[in-house]
Amino acid sequence: MDIGKAEGAKILTGGERAQHDGEFSDGYYMEPTIIEGNNRMRVFQEEIFGPVVAVTTFKDEADALAIANDTLYGLGAGVWSRNGTTAYRMGRGIQAGRVWTNCYHLYPAHAAFGGYKQSGIGRENHKMMLDHYQQTKCLLVSYSAKALGFF
Repeated sequence: MDIGKAEGAKILTGGERAQHDGEFSDGYYMEPTIIEGNNRMRVFQEEIFGPVVAVTTFKDEADALAIANDTLYGLGAGVWSRNGTTAYRMGRGIQAGRVWTNCYHLYPAHAAFGGYKQSGIGRENHKMMLDHYQQTKCLLVSYSAKALGFF
């Protein structure tokens, strides 16, 4: 796998074409891959839809939040913490459409789906999507036969 290597990333595991019974699979399937690097690398800055996770270090909570939000995208994120206050604060602060806390990829079918920034084009799978097909109107009607106000 070339991703990240040119920029100095370290492949911790995976990174090869997947094999089945000792032969490469048909297609472009990759082994689950863990890459260590820094937030300036493409593997951190681009949305990669595959079995790839990029890991880096951070100094403190503020640094972790800055790293998480330093991207053009914000589809999904995950927070792991034994401290509920920290988990809540980080979940609120991360600019992503979905933030999982102490789990990943668990959600009810009706949960809103969509990203922040350049991820996605709105929200799917939620009643709020109906707003894209409607306009709000305030219709004020008097049913009195008498003239009211100025008329």
